[in-house]
This record gives sequence, structure tokens and C-alpha cells, in this order.
Amino acid sequence: MGIEFLLIGSGLLILIAVFGRRRILEKRVADNRKKFAEMNFENLAAAEIEAILKKAPVLKGNGKFAFKAVGTIPFSKNFDEIRMRRRIYFVEPTRIEVLLIPQPANTERKNAVAVTIDGKVLGYVPAREASEMHNYLLAHTSGLRATAKIYLGSRPEFNALMLDMAKPLRLESKRRS
Repeated sequence: MGIEFLLIGSGLLILIAVFGRRRILEKRVADNRKKFAEMNFENLAAAEIEAILKKAPVLKGNGKFAFKAVGTIPFSKNFDEIRMRRRIYFVEPTRIEVLLIPQPANTERKNAVAVTIDGKVLGYVPAREASEMHNYLLAHTSGLRATAKIYLGSRPEFNALMLDMAKPLRLESKRRS
């Protein structure tokens, strides 16, 4: 009879721990959602962006650059600014590190994840990948770094950003072998 009470007691402790951890995670998601809704990445200084980039984990890629950022045409002015600031030319696609940031305040896309370079939004992660990434970003971090190829065209419809992401989405190991 004593072992049953011990098992029931340990089961209750496990349940309390699981529910407590879940509430902490839900609170963190709510806090981060509010923080990201209030942030305007267009107005961040380059130093603040670099600080975010250094802390952000890196999304593991497979080298195929198979995911095209969507919604890039409205951001043609941002592409032009990046072209001028980074001295990128029309000739070939350029590898560049981007920051993926959730945008819970976006009214058009529920699970929007913006692709940014130097604080300038250049497009959004495709919907299927964004839905996987959005809640993770809200729960754990301020953004993810990823490798991308930027294509700069002579007209806005020729601008593109191809993201290097492995499926399923994984983070690169912090340990170097």
C-alpha cells in the first residue's frame, strides 16, 4: 500500500512540473508576441541589428537554396538600399546572411516571418515553412540567422531572395567539430 502512495505522489509531482513548465512557455510566447508587435525593425540602428544577429541561432541549410522569399516586389526600395550599401552588382547572385524575424502584428499573414538584411524587410518566408518557424521564434529567440542568395535585377520584379533551409527545420550545432 505504501508503494501505491509513492507512485501516485510522484505522478502528481510530474504533472505539476509539466503544467508549470507549460505555463512558463505560454507566458514567454505571449511576452515575445507583444514585444515583436511593438518593434519596428525599419527604425533600428545598424549596431542594434548586429547585436541581435550575434545572439541569434543559425538555421541549418542544405546548400540548395530552394526556398524563395515571397512578397519581394513591394520592398524594391529596400533591395536598392541594400545594393548600394553592400555594393552588390547585377551580375551574379550574392551569398548573404539574413535575419528571420516573426511579425505577429502582420494582418495579411498570420504566421509571418520577415526576411531582413540590415533592418530592411526584403520579403517573407514561404507560408509552409513560416508556420513551422513562427511559434518556435516566439517561444525561444529574437530571430534566426540563415544564409540566402540575393538576386538583384534591373526591375523590381527581377529581385529575389533564395533561402537555404534544410527540411525538417534544424538549428546548427553550437559545437564545432
